[in-house]
Parts: sequence; structure tokens; C-alpha cells
Amino acid sequence: MISIADMRLPSCSSSSSSSSSSSSSKIWASTGKLSHRFGLGQLSPGSSARAGTNFRGRGRRRGRGRLNAAGYLLLEVLLALAVLSIIVGLVFRIIQTTSSVTSNVQFLQGQQEHSDGVYEILRKDIESLPGTAEFQTKRTKDEFQLIFDETSFNFSWKGAESGFGTVILAVRNQPDGRFSLVATEIPEPPVSDAPPPPTIVTTLITGLVRCDWRFFDRNTGNWVTNWASGGDKPTLLECTFQVSGQSSPVRAVFPWRVAETNTGGA
Repeated sequence: MISIADMRLPSCSSSSSSSSSSSSSKIWASTGKLSHRFGLGQLSPGSSARAGTNFRGRGRRRGRGRLNAAGYLLLEVLLALAVLSIIVGLVFRIIQTTSSVTSNVQFLQGQQEHSDGVYEILRKDIESLPGTAEFQTKRTKDEFQLIFDETSFNFSWKGAESGFGTVILAVRNQPDGRFSLVATEIPEPPVSDAPPPPTIVTTLITGLVRCDWRFFDRNTGNWVTNWASGGDKPTLLECTFQVSGQSSPVRAVFPWRVAETNTGGA
């Protein structure tokens, strides 16, 4: 005889098998949804290989995008450096030009002040030459000399204590082709056996582009460039000089008042 329990066993086994089949179908359905969501399709050997290829392709595209972004950043940095270097160069050039112009202006102002000082000392000393002074010129290979004998020393800026003797104004050639004006004061030899005083050499101005002298002869009424007579004196002495940096030369005329007085008395 078959009991009721034996008769119920098949139903339990069939229910368990149906439940297992339903659970397995749910698992496959959920797996299919997941594979569809991630774009894998059915998990077959070919589809898995294609999925790996897709992942590698996406990785390569992402790597290329990053490389391109890095390339753009490097190009931008290089462009910024180039623009910065151009700006710095322009600023440096402007500063250099400004400093050069300032230094040139200061140099010209200094030269003009020096030129005015030389003109003033020449005027004062030539106009105050004594009536007993003798004058002549001498030209050598490297300089042109104006020789004043028996006159006071005024070119050393020592006043009345400077001495008395011979004063030589010399226009000397410089190695660079320019000229310098130098005053040499030679004291008279002492009467006693004492050693002679030293010669005083004073450079009045250097860097002259031009320095020419002329002398007015009252007997002929002409300007001459050489004066050979030591007894007679010119009534006017003309010096035309041009300092480096000046656009035009300066013409200075110095009267010898003693010579004019002697001429009028004669």
C-alpha cells in the first residue's frame, strides 16, 4: 500500500525543481540586464573578446585625449614664455635708451659748463696781461704754442701768489685725433743759488674737436695765424673751439687792452 506521505513526495520534488528553475531563470534575466546595461550583450566567448577590445579602445581614446590636453598645455606655456621674453626685451631697451639719453645730456651739460669756464679764464687772463709782456707763437709737430713772456701766472687759479714768468698756452694733439688746451707756467730763475721753482702744468680742457687761434695785426688790418714779432702785440686774440658733442663751434675774441692803449698813445 502506498501511504499519503509517499503520494505527496513527488509534488514536493516537482515544486522544488520548479522553484530552482524559476530562480535560475531570474538569475539569467538579471545577468542579461546587467550585460545589456554595460554593453556586453550575451556572455559568449566572442562577445567577451569584443568586450575586452572595446574596453581597450576606450582606454586608448582616453589616453590620447589626455596626451592632447598635455600638448595644449605645453604649447600655451611656450607661447606665454615667448610673449614674456618679448615684453622684457622691450622694457629693457626702453630703460637702456632712457639712461643713454640721460647720460648724454649730462655729459653735454658738463662739457658746456667746462667750455664756459675755459672761456672765462681765457678772457680774464688775456685781458689782464701787463704792458711789459711779450708775445709770440710757435708751431711744432704735435702742438701750437702761444708764448707770453714776463707775465703773471693766472692759469693755475692761485691768484696773486701764483708767481711770475713765462706762460705757454698750447693746443696739443691727442691720440684719438682731438685736441687739448694746456697752460704751462715756467717761473723765472731765482737770483740766488736756490733751486728753481717747479713748472706748473694745468690742463684746461680736453676732447676738443677744434681749437684754432688767430691774431689781429693792427698794422695791416688783417687776421694772421702766426705771430713772430716778440716786441709788438696783437690788439685782438681769437680762439675758435668746439667741444665734443656740440653742434657748432664757439668763437671767442679777447681784446688786449694794454696793446690798444699803447697804440692810442702812439
